[in-house]
Amino acid sequence: MIQKVLIGVLCGAVVLTVGILLGHYGIKSGSSAPAWVKDISRNVDENLIENFLSEVDNTQIQENLRELTKVPHMATTAGDEQTVQFMLKRWQDPDTGLDEAWKEEYFVYLSFPDQKNPNKVTVVNSSGAVLQTAREKEKPYTSDQKDPEVVQPYAAYSPAGHPKGKLVYANQGKPSDYQQLNQTVDLRGTIAITRYGGAGRAAKAINAAPYGVIGVLVYTDPLDINDGLMSDINETYPHSWYLPPSGVERGSFNSHYGDLLTPYLAAKEDTYRIPVENITGIPPIPIQPIGFEDAYILIRELGGERAPADWQGGFNCTYNYGGPGFKLMSAFNNGDVKLDIYNRGELKNSSNVMGVIRGSVEPDRYVMYGNHRDSWVHGAIDPSSGTSVMLELTRVLGRMVKQGKWRPRRSIIFGSWGAEEFGLIGSAEYAEQYSTRLKERTIAYINVDIAVFANATLRVSAMPLAQNVIFTAAKQVKAPGLDSTSVYDNWIQFSNRTSPAYGVIPR
Repeated sequence: MIQKVLIGVLCGAVVLTVGILLGHYGIKSGSSAPAWVKDISRNVDENLIENFLSEVDNTQIQENLRELTKVPHMATTAGDEQTVQFMLKRWQDPDTGLDEAWKEEYFVYLSFPDQKNPNKVTVVNSSGAVLQTAREKEKPYTSDQKDPEVVQPYAAYSPAGHPKGKLVYANQGKPSDYQQLNQTVDLRGTIAITRYGGAGRAAKAINAAPYGVIGVLVYTDPLDINDGLMSDINETYPHSWYLPPSGVERGSFNSHYGDLLTPYLAAKEDTYRIPVENITGIPPIPIQPIGFEDAYILIRELGGERAPADWQGGFNCTYNYGGPGFKLMSAFNNGDVKLDIYNRGELKNSSNVMGVIRGSVEPDRYVMYGNHRDSWVHGAIDPSSGTSVMLELTRVLGRMVKQGKWRPRRSIIFGSWGAEEFGLIGSAEYAEQYSTRLKERTIAYINVDIAVFANATLRVSAMPLAQNVIFTAAKQVKAPGLDSTSVYDNWIQFSNRTSPAYGVIPR
């Protein structure tokens, strides 16, 4: 835990240093320039960065993370509202808060399972008797995983329905996968089981429908995420960070960003909404995620021809196409796979929490720092590790501002976005509402939703324009546990590439 917190501090320090440099470097100074030009072109005070780094407290980040992950906080739930109030309280603190903090609400279209009618995946025989039932929820390993607010695995925006048909294996559900499978198997009326990867979540069902597939299952193959490890007796979580057999990746099965009913418009209550039936980019047929322990039970029993080598996964069995359906000698022989999906769409109020430190010279120029707040369950890594760091950055900067020790040249806007997991909704709606202002005034946007991700070095993606600023910031921050080594040197040691202009640089 301490190591993760230290790495979180490292990531936060680098990101904040990048922000400070972006907020201060600008117009080149010259001896003949008027006083106001010299003021706005003054380089950042190196002492400021040192003072900032000395004030960052890793125990505060740890406590932030503990508070943010106390309960599941899927978008618009009571747990989500609890995090909204926590963010507002911190950003409105009279001693360490921001100049101003507020809540921006949007009325958005989300998708939820029916708690009274959980989604089910079963194998049934010709008379309808159930031969096998997939787990409705994951196996709990700790008490917090037993929280009744832990949402059952489901595919957000999957339509409700009860398709039943012979099972086929469609690899990753890419267009080429269905095309190849259809040359061997008649896919009409079948249920396809697919692996995550290769195609977007929604695409696995969108690609299937034209071939007559009536339902889709999706799972995480242990070869793709676990290095082939499958046993929770001594290999997967809780013995390592590998996904346990019953673990299921939840997600938005939606190909678009923002509220689906108000494209290009901010989703306020009085905004025009398109009819639900006109939504595009979501599955046209029911789809449901399952754990790899249940996927293994199904795939090992499939009949038909052997699938190609690049379709084989981590299970200790041959991956067959399906006859369609199961092997003649299987206990599931002549059985069908049935999906009972009870998902529903609902309009809900979702909140962004916004805060600002106003600039002293160019208050109408913005450096934005954002991260989403909602998670499918507790969200310890994504997004709460990033939010924990953001809260510590704002605590340190807020106190410096309140004490009159510092104020940025440009305004810094902080955004805690809501309903990101459903399709970047909070940030997209904010951008749609303030698009003109943001296009004219925003200098840079920094996004950190994962501050710690199982790696002892830095990972950054940015536009080329920001490269030098990022490298400069990385050179100013010490790597955790390596007092004589900068983040930059540690980064270039473990991940690098050769640039024609600059030689060896971090990757």
